[in-house]
Amino acid sequence: MSDIDLLNESLAGEHFGIAAYDAALGSGLLYEPTADVAGAFQSDHKRHRDLLAEQIAARGGTPVAALASDDYAKSYPPLTTAAEILAYATQLEAGAARSSIASVADYEDRTLALLAAQIGGVEAQHWAVLLAATGGNPVPSPIIELDGMAHTGFATESMMSADTGDEHPAEMEMKS
Repeated sequence: MSDIDLLNESLAGEHFGIAAYDAALGSGLLYEPTADVAGAFQSDHKRHRDLLAEQIAARGGTPVAALASDDYAKSYPPLTTAAEILAYATQLEAGAARSSIASVADYEDRTLALLAAQIGGVEAQHWAVLLAATGGNPVPSPIIELDGMAHTGFATESMMSADTGDEHPAEMEMKS
């Protein structure tokens, strides 16, 4: 996969995240402190989108366009409570962190690998905040596992089976 393809794959993920936060913020189900955090996270995703699109264009590629909000919404689980929204946001941020970090090794241009790592670090911060806000351990494992498997020779069997927080139910609304 070319660097432009990798960038566009990441850009498509950012489009999805922005749309998911639009849906969450438009639901009216989030209390103000939680909505403020969701808005801040969405702002980060918009900045990631812009950075990725700039890099794609700078390399002669065409940035993938966002889909219509309804197209994204078809893949969302039921989001009828704040707890469901927070649980889904936690899953999305975990996936975004893992995806970005996993892509680092695939970039030919190492400056793009660094950008992917930087974005992945922010996604991991989002994931940690959401885990803590829902009563989970904000750092459930000493290594961010990729696709359910640690991609390092230093991983142990116990790390590979550690709770990553993906299935932790959102038990409470975020408080400031």
